[in-house]
Amino acid sequence: MCPAKKIRVFMCILVPLACVSAMTARSESPRQETQPGWTRQEISRNWMIRSIQPCASLDQEFLAAADRAASETGWLAAPNMPAMVHDILLAHGRIETPWMAGAAEKCLWVAEQDWIYAVRFAAEHPEAESRLHFAGLDTIVDVYLNGRFLASHWNMFVPLSVDVTGRLRAENSLVLHFHSVFEKTGGKVVPIRRVGGDPKKHVRRPNQNYGNYLGPQPRFSRVGVYDKVFLEITNGSRLDEVMAGASLDETLSTGTVQVDFRGESRLANIEIRCRLLDPDGLAVADAGVQESVREGIFEGRLEMRVGKPRLWWPRGYGDQPLYTAEITLLAEGQPHQTIRRTIGFRRVTMPQRLHFVVNGVPVRLWGGDWVTPHWQTAVWDQERVERLFAMAEHANFNAFRVWGEVESPRDDFYDLADKKGFLIWQDFTHLPLAPDAESRAICRDEAARMVKRLKHHPSIVVWNGGNEAAMWHHQEFNNALEDRGPWPGLAAAEEVGAICRALDPDRYYQPSSPFFGQDPNDPREGNTHGYTNMWFVPGYDYLNFASEDTRIAAPPLHSLKRFMAPQDLWPADYSPVFTHGTVYPYPKTWLRYTTGSSWKKTGPIEQFYDATDAASLVHRIGMAEALYYQDTIERQRRGRDAVDLSGRRRCGGYLVWKFNDSWPQIYSAKVDYFLEPYHAYYAIRNAFAPVLLSFEGGVYLHLWAVNDTRTTITGTARIQLFHLDQNQTRREIVKNILVPPGQSIVISRLDQDGIGTFRREHILYATLTDPFGQVLARARMLGDMERRVTFPNARLDVRVQDGILRVRSDRYAHCVTLEGDAEGDAFGWFFDDNYFDLMPGEEKSVRILGSHDRGKVTAKAWYSPHSTTVEWRRPTRDDQKGK
Repeated sequence: MCPAKKIRVFMCILVPLACVSAMTARSESPRQETQPGWTRQEISRNWMIRSIQPCASLDQEFLAAADRAASETGWLAAPNMPAMVHDILLAHGRIETPWMAGAAEKCLWVAEQDWIYAVRFAAEHPEAESRLHFAGLDTIVDVYLNGRFLASHWNMFVPLSVDVTGRLRAENSLVLHFHSVFEKTGGKVVPIRRVGGDPKKHVRRPNQNYGNYLGPQPRFSRVGVYDKVFLEITNGSRLDEVMAGASLDETLSTGTVQVDFRGESRLANIEIRCRLLDPDGLAVADAGVQESVREGIFEGRLEMRVGKPRLWWPRGYGDQPLYTAEITLLAEGQPHQTIRRTIGFRRVTMPQRLHFVVNGVPVRLWGGDWVTPHWQTAVWDQERVERLFAMAEHANFNAFRVWGEVESPRDDFYDLADKKGFLIWQDFTHLPLAPDAESRAICRDEAARMVKRLKHHPSIVVWNGGNEAAMWHHQEFNNALEDRGPWPGLAAAEEVGAICRALDPDRYYQPSSPFFGQDPNDPREGNTHGYTNMWFVPGYDYLNFASEDTRIAAPPLHSLKRFMAPQDLWPADYSPVFTHGTVYPYPKTWLRYTTGSSWKKTGPIEQFYDATDAASLVHRIGMAEALYYQDTIERQRRGRDAVDLSGRRRCGGYLVWKFNDSWPQIYSAKVDYFLEPYHAYYAIRNAFAPVLLSFEGGVYLHLWAVNDTRTTITGTARIQLFHLDQNQTRREIVKNILVPPGQSIVISRLDQDGIGTFRREHILYATLTDPFGQVLARARMLGDMERRVTFPNARLDVRVQDGILRVRSDRYAHCVTLEGDAEGDAFGWFFDDNYFDLMPGEEKSVRILGSHDRGKVTAKAWYSPHSTTVEWRRPTRDDQKGK
């Protein structure tokens, strides 16, 4: 037991007076969702926390003290709930911002203590049949209600629901005892993998809690309540599971909605009715069924047919009309509980592995890997998620892979994907793909839970068993280079596949990512993870599908300055000269802020000028990453080399690793923790443009056009050979072209059309304009690697018109860099394009999409000494009225 008088209190904090007066009320005013026979009350106010020494359980003396937490010393008030322990400590100033230099190490003590959450809440009908529902608990926790033990939980990936019928009072005390996930063994702090050593009690949480891969040094282990807590009044009947799905016939003219349900009731019979509402809210179908209740359980299935449904399309291919299925439980003939599921009608087929056809149209997946938006907390941040989605849209993404090493996002993520037309490759969350019976049981249970929860989302196209499990087992990929035989996780992965086929037979499943081929990372047959910086990978020129491809860079300089110690940024004794024996392409002090052998994963930095300061080092590494992605994505978009006349595009999709940072770090994101774009973000945006012009280098030079839309593209392609010193176009090719939907074509082999041999101080520049003179696409290619090119000292002319920057140059401007300043704030500007090249006389329009309303914008070609600064202001409504 853990008596209160023996507890070592690590915080003895007087709660502010204003908080005390609010918390001394006997219970919170409930937030309620009320239906005719079912009520859900959120328990969200007046929570208190404190730390104690690790112990097995709480005694009555301590539980009585916890009931008085609002008036006791040593407790902290939770300003908002849900909130994890670090969130609350940070709000009270008890810890530093954890991502600051050295701060994560100072926070290690938090996860090595036990933590108590305590709250009082009222129950309007304590006699009713009820349950407590905890949507997110991390991780080993005991639950006490009114001084008595109620339940234990050790899995953050699944919710906890506990029947509390007969245990409620009008005023209730709820206590959560979060045990430390660490124990001291042999003088070391090690993770607890099984509760009490019980092989059946796997501690289920991300391994990222125990390492630095996402950024924290040496680690940052989260703890606490990360999602809502509810009291549900069920009155004896409830729907526990509703799994909905929609399908289309081959003619795309008839849709079918299937609803599987399961629940509990004390009645002998119940009725389930389903009504389908179209995107305008009009009822277009309904169905109902009577079900007998056997041993308190009912389950069944409903089906509805819909004629000529409006089709759901991936973004860039059409609209995303969403239907709503309302599933109602009727008890004794009266509506009792209603659950809603949004669905979309689309037909997805796969004529070749990972080459998808949606509603009869080939759709390639261009996008990135979604990683948890925050590592500091698992509490959902809808505003941050929406901003990340907006940045992905702007980068021409149509797909995300949800990386399963941390957690599956909340349902709101998939709702956004449905509404915006993103296609989702969904990893199952950190499944223990191992041969033992307990691990396999966990895999089956959690996979079934996820499929049931998410099946109705039209955005999901792939279920995936796990991340890199098969790959790291293979001899050429494990660090010891050992032949370890067949992958032992295959049996568990196949059982997960059987679950998917039974519950969701229309979606593709694969056992692990990457998988299939000569080895698990063979890019020619299945999917690949881009580790060509660490391995030689045959067939990597034209991939079948890339579900990851990694190159690293540093975030923008102003982001680095925010989270790095000043002395680490550019040490006084640092030399950027790369000689034999040099390992790191950056100062050793950067190792405190990076991970994953990042020094091996840069782009082609050897093609760029050596750095002379922190700014030029950020530029060098960032633009090398950008060049890698530009070259690689454009090659995969083309899908074959120019001499291949088959017309076949070999790549079904390409996803960059990773889209977003979860913690400030120097690694592989394309949007940093502060929501600032990396250099590569803009190169990727241009390479993913639905209509693309692309130069292919080699023995001969070719210009390609790629059309990933549903419409035929016609227009005029113009190719210019431009001399940097003479500041003039010396040769030109003009061709009228037609590019059918979904195809890539060679526009020109340049030497055959008038541009043959030329000196290296030229650049190639191409545009594609439609019949109305609108520029649809641009491309450029340097005549040599960047470090061998001397760029002119371009002077930029920048005007502001209707809030849009209009940029022109007198000479060829290479890597025009835009920076904003709002009274010293360089963050939150988000230019719609940056780090672009500009031909003399060409006008570039740049919108500012960020949060500022006014400030200064500076534009400069990177190698030019000349910069231009203008005052910028966002147009107001009055400005628009004046027009």
